[in-house]
Amino acid sequence: QMRLWLQIAFLPLVVLSQDQDPCADAPSEAAKIVCRMLHKWDDNARQASTRKAVALPPGVLSGLAAELAPIAASIYQCLELDCICTYLRGTQSDGGCLLESGQTVRKAIRKEYRVMSNNERGRLHRALNEMRRNGEYTNLARIHAEQTRGGAAHSGPAFLPWHREYIKRVELAIRQIDPGLALPYWDSTLDGALPRPADSIIFSDAFGGEANEQGDVLSGAFANWRTLEGRGNIRRAVGAQGQCFTEADIEFVMRQTSAEQILAFTAPQQGCPIRTDYNCLEYTHGNVHIFVGGDMFDTETAANDPLFYFHHSFVDMIWELWRQERQTPEQRETTYPLDNQQCASPQHFAAATLQPFGPFRNNDGLSNAYTNNLYEYAPRPTCPSCSGSKYLFCDSSHGEPRCAAKIRLNGVCTGYEQGEQPCYGGICEGGRCVDAGNVITRPPPITRPPPVTPKPPGHIQENCFNEHQCCGTWADSGECSANAVYMRDWCKASCRTCVPQTYTLTDDCDDRHLNCAAWSQSGECTANAAWMTENCR
Repeated sequence: QMRLWLQIAFLPLVVLSQDQDPCADAPSEAAKIVCRMLHKWDDNARQASTRKAVALPPGVLSGLAAELAPIAASIYQCLELDCICTYLRGTQSDGGCLLESGQTVRKAIRKEYRVMSNNERGRLHRALNEMRRNGEYTNLARIHAEQTRGGAAHSGPAFLPWHREYIKRVELAIRQIDPGLALPYWDSTLDGALPRPADSIIFSDAFGGEANEQGDVLSGAFANWRTLEGRGNIRRAVGAQGQCFTEADIEFVMRQTSAEQILAFTAPQQGCPIRTDYNCLEYTHGNVHIFVGGDMFDTETAANDPLFYFHHSFVDMIWELWRQERQTPEQRETTYPLDNQQCASPQHFAAATLQPFGPFRNNDGLSNAYTNNLYEYAPRPTCPSCSGSKYLFCDSSHGEPRCAAKIRLNGVCTGYEQGEQPCYGGICEGGRCVDAGNVITRPPPITRPPPVTPKPPGHIQENCFNEHQCCGTWADSGECSANAVYMRDWCKASCRTCVPQTYTLTDDCDDRHLNCAAWSQSGECTANAAWMTENCR
């Protein structure tokens, strides 16, 4: 039934004839699926695009682009730990952030999902469930779903910068609930090393949960999660199509010497001088989406599944490994493919707004601040210790020793001849992992961690601000419609792109942001007069 569902979902993408199909030369069926999806999203973006130039403020001559917002109006705009500390109600201390609870928050360390301790993983699952309960998970998932209608999240050079900013925001949502956590990465090469990758422990109740024969995830931490579409649970079709990342995929990325081969044109039109390379990161990452299947199969539903975020954390890690290996710090922040509408939609141009994260721009996603200030990646597990994880083992039977995921009970365990113990909570007999009797088959219960710092009263974090003191005047003169692209990003409140929850726009003498007093004392009234005059009165 799930295979049939995938085939039906795929039908709208295959209406082109062989001669018209830009994906006819794709090397595999999975690559064809990814290719057709990328071209579909590119078509949507081009239809949605109403401009080819950077949006300008009213009365500003062409050639002058808008600058990045000088004030982080919400925690999601933060690019420094000091900024995060302000929103967590902490004080800066010894290179970290000291919370009222006594906990010190530092730069996040993103570990492989199976290298997290049981305590860390349990806290992560609880934080994600709290996000699901309070609605923030749904809000963030909807952002990704809406990008199929005309954004720059896919089908071109902004793919990696867009997802870097996006999953940063997901990580910050997690850290507002439990500041000691980080978003893990899912290294799917560990699962791809197995005889049958779908048997990996990552698809067990201890991690991502197990799907029934119909593909419904009804057990584990993410059981019975209602989706954006209103279904009662997440769906998967693990292993029906696609594949996990391979070492060859990563090695290909690391061999590239040009940023244009990484921030790639993945849905070029006729006339683009650059041909599609099906080994580029946007394509190979798509194989994993198809491998998990179900909600992960399609962009509109992918973010229903928390594995989506762990997968994209690994994609971001691969990109960062390449940046560190192949670029100087200056090149990392300045090298972006040339704007070419035959190769990518205008939404992918360097100075285009990183929708819906305006006023950030696509090339702001190249900033070193992400990994200098906010997070870094723990090394990938390697033999012989595999980072000390009991959920991984060192496979010595297939050439160079490599770490692999432990196999679930009833999973296939053939091909191990060097004394490996590939089964979690069991032994390998007759090519299958079977219960060893009194072996514990699940991790021990996880004790609840100490209370974390509470959110601000009411759990409301205001995100609706004007970015310029002239927004009200511009809106009154009709610029919200006459100059919609600029005003949508820079004058959200006055143009009613959003509605303020914690202040009244017509109050002329009230501070609109909870940090106004602190910013005033630090000199922002002079340094960032336009924003402060509007919002910190």
